[in-house]
Amino acid sequence: MSDDHYMNENGVGNNQSYHDYHIQQQQQQQHHLQQQQQQQQMQQRGIQMSRPVLQNEPSVSIVRDDIQRPLSTLQQNLLQGITQDSPNINMRDFINELEDYVPTIPDSVTLHFMRSCGCDCSDPRIVRLIALATQKYVSDIILDAMQQARMKGLGQTKKGTKETRYCLTNDVLEPVLKEYGIDFILPPYMH
Repeated sequence: MSDDHYMNENGVGNNQSYHDYHIQQQQQQQHHLQQQQQQQQMQQRGIQMSRPVLQNEPSVSIVRDDIQRPLSTLQQNLLQGITQDSPNINMRDFINELEDYVPTIPDSVTLHFMRSCGCDCSDPRIVRLIALATQKYVSDIILDAMQQARMKGLGQTKKGTKETRYCLTNDVLEPVLKEYGIDFILPPYMH
């Protein structure tokens, strides 16, 4: 569609929509050029797509781009710098702040399970750090189970409200625990 054709259809006075249309046309042209360049690069490397129907799919092009382009040296240096320098400084502050933090899991419960596993630690900061890590781990499992329940549509909605309530059941929890590497075995009386 030419610019004149667009202006005749939509009126000359609508400059914003014309501007948006023009930008959209430029983006489509750039995308088309990028696809052509990718196809040429693949042909030069001798790579043939086994399914040419999927070449235009965005997910395939993203995966293809990731495979063809490794991390640049700048990206590698940034990643190494992030993992080396900043955690040491922030970790000290974080551990010092754990003295004032009251975790959801009480210290006595954390100490009991630590001692049953053979860890005897008297530093309350370490105990609270383990309690915090446990809390994060459990909350991730519960959130994943909630997401599974939503996807399966297992919620119950009351007539008067729009609120949907979910119940954590073994059927929802079992596949999530398997993802986390936890074997879920029901007691014999539950079979």
